[in-house]
Amino acid sequence: MEVSNYEGITQEDIDYIQAILKAFYGESVARKATMTSISDETLRLVAVLLEETGECSHWIDVVPNPKDLLSPTSTFKKYALRLIRNAGKAFKDTSFKVNIMCKMAVARNFRTPIEMSLM
Repeated sequence: MEVSNYEGITQEDIDYIQAILKAFYGESVARKATMTSISDETLRLVAVLLEETGECSHWIDVVPNPKDLLSPTSTFKKYALRLIRNAGKAFKDTSFKVNIMCKMAVARNFRTPIEMSLM
């Protein structure tokens, strides 16, 4: 499901973000991701988290590489949601596993910024 015009996120997007955050940081961080707490910065950080983790994970083939990962534009927001949706489906499947070394290394770099973006 691709976003044709960035107007916000759906409940399904929130479920995906929560599944991703739960896989990396546990239920306590995942519960912080709500319709009102998820910001553009949250989307950016989760997308970068997935992008960096994806280099070590088998699902990277389904993820398009953005021309400018740090660009805070509408185009990037569409990319971030597409990435979150593609990866979120896998993270919602409890049998999906990410390389533990990659998960730990990348998760450490993003936990504080992600939690701050949800406030």
